[in-house]
Amino acid sequence: MDALRRGNPAEAFDKVKKCLDDLDNIPLNIAITGESGSGKSTFINAIHGIGDEELVSAKTGVVETTMVANSYCHPKYKSVTFWDLPGIGSPNFKASDYLNKFNFQHYDFFVIMASERFKENHIMLAESIHSLNKKFYFVRSKVDRDVHESRIRRPKHFNEKNMLLSIREDCGNSLKRAVSLDPYVFLVSSFKPQDFDFSLLLKTFEEQLPSHKRYVYLRALPNISSEAICMKVQALTTAVPLIALGAIIGSIIPGIGQYYERLTLKSRIREYVESFGLDDKSLDDLAQRSGKTADDLKSLMKSPFVKHEITDDLVWNEVRRRNSTAFMTSKAIISWVPVLSLVAGSMSAATCSEFLYSAMSELAEDAKTILEVAFGCSED
Repeated sequence: MDALRRGNPAEAFDKVKKCLDDLDNIPLNIAITGESGSGKSTFINAIHGIGDEELVSAKTGVVETTMVANSYCHPKYKSVTFWDLPGIGSPNFKASDYLNKFNFQHYDFFVIMASERFKENHIMLAESIHSLNKKFYFVRSKVDRDVHESRIRRPKHFNEKNMLLSIREDCGNSLKRAVSLDPYVFLVSSFKPQDFDFSLLLKTFEEQLPSHKRYVYLRALPNISSEAICMKVQALTTAVPLIALGAIIGSIIPGIGQYYERLTLKSRIREYVESFGLDDKSLDDLAQRSGKTADDLKSLMKSPFVKHEITDDLVWNEVRRRNSTAFMTSKAIISWVPVLSLVAGSMSAATCSEFLYSAMSELAEDAKTILEVAFGCSED
């Protein structure tokens, strides 16, 4: 606004672009810690929405595979980094030395993982993180294994609900004694993220992150439930007003308005397709995990941005289709009249906003459809 008042629309336009770049690239660092063998690496792969055998996957194994703090950037959004810390309590990292080896202040929050009973090492970690005024979440992993083994051992008296409640209370009570607050305890399976508390864990992360970190986190969420997809829509919509503002300011600058509009719309549509896991690579990964084929999944989708290559022509044809011909013609004529440039800018802002909201909603519905077909997940 200051730049516009000073009659410098080019500076205002650059500031809008910087705001969008900053929004896209805010760093988020999440530390995953706990005992050796608790499934830290597999958890990171699950939250990235990938398997254990890809080039970018966190290393997994039946023995301790992490000797240093390994960073794993999100495959699509490099500003989101998960740090796989070495297993506490292993011969290589004694509990008494663990905290001195890693800079705990570097991380935005922590996930403490355990795959068995709550132990002294977990208490030590919780107390230390709490003393730094950092948030932590306790994740009891591999609960699918516990359910399976308990069902085999006690076929007559097995009760999954009571068994899970017992695990949750054991972890929660132990943590409460350690840090004197109501802890966050989540029971998850990294191999079955659609089950148990995985979705609740992701939603809790989102609710407690600072607002400026929430966008980059939500955009990188894996599509494990309809709720996760809806959360992603909420995040992506926060950038639309900035895009619309850029369209208004761009209309004042000769030669910028329509160029900005076309370039921005195409790049944002590509971002939406990737964020909702509808690009070819994501569809191939989903097909392998679900036993379907990528062609089968793609045949269920309605958005033209999934069915066809995203080109300037496709985007602009869709803009015209979703807006009346008269509106588009009027906007083009007005843009050539200097005194009416702000009117054209307002019309461009409306065009951009309506188009992006429409395309985003359409792609989100396609993401929900293939998720339900692949894993039987629905909003119910």
